[in-house]
This record gives sequence, structure tokens and C-alpha cells, in this order.
Amino acid sequence: MAPRVIVLGWDSATFDVVDPLLVAGRLPNLAGLIERGRRAPLRSTWPPMTDCAWTSAFTGRNPGAHGIFGSWYRAPGAYACRYFSARDRRAAALWELTEGVRHLVWNVPMSFPPSKVDGAMVAGYGAPPGSRFCEPASLQDEIARRWSLDDLLDRAPHGSLVQFRDDLVRGLATQAEALVWAAKETGADCVAAVWPHVDRAQHFFWQFRDSDHELAGAIDDVHEAMDRATGAVIEAFPDADVLVVSDHGAGPLLGDVNVGTWLSRNGYATYGDAPGSRVAKAAWSLPPSIRKLGRRLAPGLARKAMGAKLAGELAPFDWDQTKAFFGVHSDLWLNLEGREPNGIVKESEAAALLIELAQGFLSIRDSEGRPVFAAAHRRGDVYSGDAIDLAPDLILDSWSAGFRVAPTRAETEEVVIPPAPLSGVDEPWSSDHRPLGIFVGAGPHIAAGRSDELSLYDVCPLALALLDQEVPAGLDGVARPEVLVEPTSVRVGAEAAQRDASGAYSDAEAAAVAAHLKELGYIE
Repeated sequence: MAPRVIVLGWDSATFDVVDPLLVAGRLPNLAGLIERGRRAPLRSTWPPMTDCAWTSAFTGRNPGAHGIFGSWYRAPGAYACRYFSARDRRAAALWELTEGVRHLVWNVPMSFPPSKVDGAMVAGYGAPPGSRFCEPASLQDEIARRWSLDDLLDRAPHGSLVQFRDDLVRGLATQAEALVWAAKETGADCVAAVWPHVDRAQHFFWQFRDSDHELAGAIDDVHEAMDRATGAVIEAFPDADVLVVSDHGAGPLLGDVNVGTWLSRNGYATYGDAPGSRVAKAAWSLPPSIRKLGRRLAPGLARKAMGAKLAGELAPFDWDQTKAFFGVHSDLWLNLEGREPNGIVKESEAAALLIELAQGFLSIRDSEGRPVFAAAHRRGDVYSGDAIDLAPDLILDSWSAGFRVAPTRAETEEVVIPPAPLSGVDEPWSSDHRPLGIFVGAGPHIAAGRSDELSLYDVCPLALALLDQEVPAGLDGVARPEVLVEPTSVRVGAEAAQRDASGAYSDAEAAAVAAHLKELGYIE
């Protein structure tokens, strides 16, 4: 039996990079899908960040319904962050919404720790080194006997950037081989796989584009490797409906915005003593190889150091004198009385304060006069659902403007600063996300043509329709009729039941995964 539907995630792919490569004939497999199928820009969710975006793609729901606003996110009701995982997801995903369908779920963000499915799950994305990330567990042992797990897990540039480029290219070849094997071995009807390699390449190599640097073509090299990997899957399963999608796009990172500094200078926040220990700070100043050795030789001490980092991630503010604070992914929170541990903003003052803050953020400019935020969205304008209480009061759109809310939390001399080298990887990012990704689909049940724009929320209902399954009512996305050869065949069923969000990681688990994210450059 061969898969009937294959969803391949090209994390962070953008037509801004893809189209010139298509014209140059360097992505023949993607070009073949477009020629016989459909393409469209794909609108991401807010924030356009990996974990919440892929969760939206595979649930068809917005973060206010599924509860995942980011992997590293503010802990509810606390002045600290914690790691969110598959245990926190409230909405059912594609592989939980079907009957009589075997699935292979491959490295989909927010699927770790793995859960039982009809088929198999490889939840390597976000899994800390040494963890068990396959269900059934025996699958991991079989994969490890055949391939290097390093090539099947997410990676960061802990050696030279040239080596990093080579690791990404080699890893994609391994991924394709292993994915085809696993799809056949498990008898999967539906394959949902995410490859983060383009995202990693664009974050670190964008600075070299259009230069004479030896890595000037690194992003293109990784795209070509992604195309070859996609071609290997298509060749193995030529009769499948294939969807190539990205969770968001990408573009140059023009600078970081230290929101804490701006809040402090405008009287909305007051810096206090920085929490955390000197030991934790010293530990993160060590080279990655030494930190890795330390985790192996003294895991308890390593978890303690990361725990100190967790507690201080929302900045060293004096909460009794702070009206507003920021989180991780451009999320802005009021220090609301009755909601926050030391809230000082009265409910009656909140609406006016949010308007005042939004106007202030939209007025911030960099040294060249460019706005650093394109919009400031209220939670009710972009989110809905039972998890909306986890949503911030404002979500600041820095991505459309080409800027990023600075991962550093300490006060800086300027509000807009150059992207700094991240302590986990010792390299700065030169690119960040954009709200528009890509959609390419082809197969016996997909209508050829172009769409002006699709939504990331449409991916799940479309996959369900292609599998001849009922599409639950109440999803935020739809199986767009122009994408389907037989749009009238779509069957709408009852609303899906809420998934049991069974609780957070233990301190040890959270510290291990957060340390892994830090080494990838996602937290500072």
C-alpha cells in the first residue's frame, strides 16, 4: 500500500526565493508539481512562528483554539516563560481526525512527546538529545540502526557555517531516504512531514546573498537539496496527492527592537534586579561543545542553570512599577490587576492603555526612519476559541516590517539595535519570518491553476477532503473548492471534540527542551 496524501513542509519557504530558482531550472521537482497542479501564497497565522503555525496547519484552527502560541511562551499567570509541547495542544490534529487511515507523522513541530496514532509518529523536532521520540518506540531503534539520528533531528551551527551548510544538505538526503522507508514500512495512507532545513539556512545565510562570500549560494544549495528530497518522495509514490506547504515566509532581518527599553523610557515599565544566577550566565558563555559535555557529566547542574534561565526570561522588571511587559514572540501584556501576580493596571484603564501603547509602538522608527512595527493587533481581532485566555493583549507585527522583537531582555542604549550573536549558537540571524509562505499541490484530485491566496488553516481540511474523510464543522480553514477536482465531494461532519491538554512538562523536561531551543537560536 502506498500513501494517498503526502504533506511536505518546506519550513519558511517563500516565493521570493523559490521563484528565481524555478526560473533558473534549479527546482525541477517543485516546478513539475506547479506545472501539473496549483500554486498560491499561503497566509500564516499570528505569530508566524514555527510551532504555532504548524499546529494551525495540521489542526485547521487558530492559536486561540489550539492553545499553542509558540514553543517558548509566557507561563500562564506568571512572570516567567515555559516550554509548551504536544501535551498543551487542545485541538485535534489531522492524524486524530480520521477513521481507517494510517498516518506517518514525521518531525512535525509540537508533536513531541510522541503520542499513539494509527500508524507511526517520529517526533524528532524539538526533542532534546537522547530522548525517545518515536511511537512505537521500537521504530526509533530501527531507524537508528539504518541512519544517523543527527541527520534526522534539528541542528544548529555549532561548527563552521560551511560545515552547517553541508550538514543541512546531507541531512535532507538522509531525511528523504528514511521518510520513504518509514512510509512503506508503516503502510501509511497519509504522510505529514516537516523539514526545517530551509528555515535554518535562511536564518544564518541570508547575510551572504548577493555577495562574493563562499556561502553566497548556501540558501540556494539547501533549496536544491530540498527539491531533490521532495523528488525522491514523489518518485517513490507517484500516484499520491502531494501538498508542499510552508508555515511562513522569510526575508532580511533589518534589526532588533528592544521593547523593554522602549517601555522603560516611556514610563510603562521600570527595570529592577535581574533574576537568575551568575552560574547560569557563566554557563551560557561557554562554547557549545563544553556545554554539551557539561550536560552529560552533570545533568542536574545543567537543569538547574537552565531553570534559572527560565525564571528570568521576561526581563528584570520591578513588577510593582510596571504597567506593560513583553513576552517572546512579539506578545505584549498588560500587568493587569487581578490577572497578574503583582498587577497594577485596573481593568477600567486597560482599553485606553492598549490604544496608547499601540500608537506608541507604531511610531517607533529605526535610524533610517523605517517603522519597526507594521501593526498592533488586539487579541480579539486575530484569535478566537477556548484558549484565548493564553493570548497576549497585543500582538506586534514586526515581521511584515522586517524587524524582530529582541530576544535579549536587558536594557540597551538604543531601542532598535543590530541583531546580536545568540549565545546558544554564537552566530546572529540575518533573516526572520514573513507572514506569507508557499502552497504547491498536485495529484489526481487537485485542480490545476493558481489561487490568489490560501490560508494555512486550509491545509488540514484540504488533506481530510483528499483522504475522503469528513471535515469537522467549526474549523478556521476550509477545503477550498477551487483546489479540488471534485469540490462537491467534500463532506462536513460534526465539530471535533476538544483534545485533552494533559499538562506541562516537568521542570527537568522543560529545562532539557528549552536548552535545546536555546542552542538552535530560538531563545536568548
